[in-house]
Amino acid sequence: MSKSLLLYLFIICLSIKVHASADTLKKNIDISRLRYHESIDKEQRKALFHNGGNGQYIRASSNEDINLLVTDAIIRQVNELQDSIELSKQLDHRLKVKYLSGLENLLKGFNIGWRNRTLNAAEGPELVANYKALMEEDMSGRSIEEIVEREPYEIGNININGQGSAMYENPGFSNARNILFRKFCAAYPDQILPRLEFYSTVPFADSLVEVAGHRNPNQLYDFAAATRTNVGKLIRRNPDSLVKAITAIATSKSGQQYYPFLDEIIHGRLTINDIANVMDDNLQYYRLLVKMQTSYADRMIRKDTPLAHDKLLAKLQDRAVNVYIDQINALHEDPDNVRFKSIEPLTAEELYFLIVLGEEVIYTSSYNGVFNRILQRMAVPAGDTLLMNVKFDHFKKFIKMAAGYNKLDDFLATMPDSSAQRLMMAFVRGLEKTGTLEDAVDVADSYGSIKNPMVKKLIDQEIDKNLAEGHLTNDKRTIVIYQILQTIFQSSQDSTIDISQLLKIPPVYRLEYKDLADDSGRVVQQVFFYGDKDGQESYANFISLFNNPDWKIQKRPEWVEIKSKKGKPVWIFANLPLDYEKGLDSIAQTHLAQFLEKKSLRPSITIHRGHSYWVGSTIRNLPSSSKIVILGSCGGYHNLNDVLRTCPDAHIISSKEVGTKTINEPILKAINDDLREGRNIEWISMWRDLAAKFPTGDARERFDNYVPPYKNLGALFIKAYTKAMAEDE
Repeated sequence: MSKSLLLYLFIICLSIKVHASADTLKKNIDISRLRYHESIDKEQRKALFHNGGNGQYIRASSNEDINLLVTDAIIRQVNELQDSIELSKQLDHRLKVKYLSGLENLLKGFNIGWRNRTLNAAEGPELVANYKALMEEDMSGRSIEEIVEREPYEIGNININGQGSAMYENPGFSNARNILFRKFCAAYPDQILPRLEFYSTVPFADSLVEVAGHRNPNQLYDFAAATRTNVGKLIRRNPDSLVKAITAIATSKSGQQYYPFLDEIIHGRLTINDIANVMDDNLQYYRLLVKMQTSYADRMIRKDTPLAHDKLLAKLQDRAVNVYIDQINALHEDPDNVRFKSIEPLTAEELYFLIVLGEEVIYTSSYNGVFNRILQRMAVPAGDTLLMNVKFDHFKKFIKMAAGYNKLDDFLATMPDSSAQRLMMAFVRGLEKTGTLEDAVDVADSYGSIKNPMVKKLIDQEIDKNLAEGHLTNDKRTIVIYQILQTIFQSSQDSTIDISQLLKIPPVYRLEYKDLADDSGRVVQQVFFYGDKDGQESYANFISLFNNPDWKIQKRPEWVEIKSKKGKPVWIFANLPLDYEKGLDSIAQTHLAQFLEKKSLRPSITIHRGHSYWVGSTIRNLPSSSKIVILGSCGGYHNLNDVLRTCPDAHIISSKEVGTKTINEPILKAINDDLREGRNIEWISMWRDLAAKFPTGDARERFDNYVPPYKNLGALFIKAYTKAMAEDE
């Protein structure tokens, strides 16, 4: 007999039994308990129609046998339990309500768990069997602990911890919940401390604190600082040496300064006093951070991961940016002896970390000044020696930035050809082994900036080699990463290659006018300004673009509206650069976004105007409708990834440094001229025409810092990778 016939017969029999049972029960249900039965029936119907079900059986999986078993448990067996509870001579009204409520809780837990994927629907029969066993023990007055002990957490969590659990009067209920909490901690160790606040009296609480502290010291540090909470009190009394050390640091006045050195303190290589002695000296504290970062990088190569290594790196980046890079950026108009005075004491290795950790904020001129000083201060004039001294930490970022700022040839020239070749091969190798796409995006971004044909050839060969190895091992991630890079790099040298078709991503060379216009035929743009001096000057320059008969400008209290008077309707909304110290620029942006939403005006073009430190704010408020995004200082992986997470198909124009009106205004004018004429945006021809306006000199150098969408290889890589992996899933 076929499975389909068996399924049909089962459904018929089940339907007859269910209806017969329901008709019999209806005559005997006490009216005071009718609503409990109706609630159970309602949850059963939800299960029958969930996941595309037709109301006849539960579609728990693609396996018909499993579906039969689950349907039998959730429908027939639950109905029988309903009957037995309602018709029982041993149970009074209160107990009947209690156990019927427990059944409703079971079904709710099943449906919610199935929907949220915290419970495998195939466990339905086990869930019902567990409730039967619990109910039998509870009715007999026996403890349910043994039953809870042998069941998985997901089952017990529904029947014991659910809001309508029927077992609350059982003599073993309290211990059963402790058992479930122990199971929860084993299954979700990163949630131990947050949940322990509600289970602080369990007998194994101290052991849990120790386990959590060794697994996640950063989390323990945060909870140790909250001294008045139940968890904070548990942490403070714990005798474990690591927990005690973290507690001492977390409760100290300068804990944030000490904590990055936790591993050194624990192992006696540093004391609190050692750190305190240099903490108020920016140079010495930064120097200590670099020393530890280099040591940690060396240990991690040997698979020895230091405690709180991520916090050390974060603190090093914070000091690199806030103490040094921000200062040399701010002094960009001063002579070099003034501008770079703060970094004169730094060694080549210490300068190296300024570059690799300052990608998102460093100006081109600042980068050049730091890079030149690295070359001057290398003890041995060899770049490979420098990289060995820093244990190759973040070296792919260093290579990517050197390529982007046209310094890669200079750096490679400081080492023998054989070392340069090995370095560039290492640059491309192992991209599939990291936890993120950052290294792969760095490789993609670098390629377009590399001018040396021999270096490009080496990269191409290494990509081909890694792709071949991926096919041999049938490693999906390896194949996807290197196949995308191969395609992108080939297309960057041959514009006849249809990269959109090959990578299955939207067109990258053009944007059609109809895709930018809304249902009313308007192209809506939103511009983000900030209220510092640079933002106010940028706003004034921006407005001057539209002081002509082609445009109408209307100023509001918090923003300006600019609308085309000739050609197609182009509407531009820009917040005023109000006082940033009072947060008025941010408030104006919020109110403008609310206004656009209320008027159903959805920007298809978003423009960031301002320094790099404002880019994150613009990205956080990026309209998801954006098809073109123009962001200065947005070449880094994290920025590109954040933009594409909100606007997956966006065409991104990014810059290696803060935008300049000399370049911004011609780009915006070219885009708006095309839009007013109703023309499609053709990036290649537009960029060719723009380049002709900046043939030489400083203007050309600044223009070359802007990356058009079709050359934004990092963004193309993220789009293609996301698409390829989504299709695979």
